[in-house]
Amino acid sequence: MSDIDYALAYDFIDPSDGIARQLRFERNWAPPGDRRIFDGTGQLVAVVAEYGHPRNGDTLPISRPDVQLSDVNNAINGWETWAAITDTTYNLAPITRRINSAGLGYHP
Repeated sequence: MSDIDYALAYDFIDPSDGIARQLRFERNWAPPGDRRIFDGTGQLVAVVAEYGHPRNGDTLPISRPDVQLSDVNNAINGWETWAAITDTTYNLAPITRRINSAGLGYHP
């Protein structure tokens, strides 16, 4: 699958555990016979992506599956400003709140 990375070189911190993650939109494949490769839907997740980290690869769902990429982008528009902790570190909590407020949140 070809994920969309939000600021690949930056850290997104979940304040509940302090672990740095990458923010990604995991895209869904288009159905067979569709001319598109991806169908425009997927899930916003935060992934531990640090070689050697004991939780490397662990995924924290931010949105529910099968949401529209455009809805996610509209919900978190401007995250570079309002979620910033430093120039290269961002807080996942307000991102998650905005996703939830838009009705896109993950609720197991």
